[in-house]
Amino acid sequence: MSGIRVEDAGSAQMAVKRYLASQFGEKKVKDVRFSRAWYTPGSQKDVWEVEGDVVLKKGLFGKEELHFKFQIDPGTGRVIAYEI
Repeated sequence: MSGIRVEDAGSAQMAVKRYLASQFGEKKVKDVRFSRAWYTPGSQKDVWEVEGDVVLKKGLFGKEELHFKFQIDPGTGRVIAYEI
């Protein structure tokens, strides 16, 4: 998505924030909390894995909290896979 090289956990978390904002809308994403971010070297492809929770605005006063897990390509910063 972003096309920016991911070199550390903070960069991977920023890639996830950008993806969530593009999926749900910047105004609907109220809070993003990261629980884990780690680098996984693979035989075919290396990935950054990021887990956490996102709080989304629902209606005027409601909110919804969802757990997520993302895999980020370290070379391009693009989302390879995700689970929400």
